[in-house]
Amino acid sequence: MLVTVLAREAGIDTDGGDTWYAKAVEWGIANGITDGANPDGEITREQFAAMLYRYAGSPRPDGGFDSYDDAASVSSWAEDAMAWAVESGLITGRTETTLAPPGTANRAEAATLLQRYFEMAI
Repeated sequence: MLVTVLAREAGIDTDGGDTWYAKAVEWGIANGITDGANPDGEITREQFAAMLYRYAGSPRPDGGFDSYDDAASVSSWAEDAMAWAVESGLITGRTETTLAPPGTANRAEAATLLQRYFEMAI
């Protein structure tokens, strides 16, 4: 779903294809937004952050996420994305001390992340 939202936001026609998301995934792969793996699966918080980060052009983060007790659970491939997402206010902790990067992004979190991202990008 996320890659389809981003593709449509980028002005890509996502109609057609073998599945409702096929053209969006093709666009996402071609533009380095996603690797296209498991498009039917649930998305983690760090995967969500990474896709938004890549869509934003992979800006260099200035800060980090060391203040969270579970900072070490951020995957190495997602470190810059999570640092950017935390410092920009896109992602906050699930609690005051936990970031929960491998946790599944639920619908409310997904909606909040997208709203914050698009408000920030304006």
